[in-house]
Amino acid sequence: ADVGIAIGTGTDVAIEAADIVLIKDSLFDVPVAIDLSRVTVKRIRLNFVFALLYNIMGIPIAAGVLKPYGFTFKPYVAAAAMMCSSLCVVCSSLLLKLYKKPADVQ
Repeated sequence: ADVGIAIGTGTDVAIEAADIVLIKDSLFDVPVAIDLSRVTVKRIRLNFVFALLYNIMGIPIAAGVLKPYGFTFKPYVAAAAMMCSSLCVVCSSLLLKLYKKPADVQ
């Protein structure tokens, strides 16, 4: 098996060995757990791509690549830009709180 799923009222051994533990006794939550995991992985990939692109553009500018053209970041501006990058990733991750389970699951 690739993923172990246990129900919350199962034995302690099953709960400890499982990758996913369903708190309720309903097997209808299994498709929801799988869908939520897919949405989470998509969000992780989106955050990675966003952070990668942001850093690909920001780090050379902060290092002074554009200095011959008269454009540089002061250290506190570069620090604020990196903070904004992290803040955007965190806010993007918080959008997972808006997750709604699929309509085809009871």
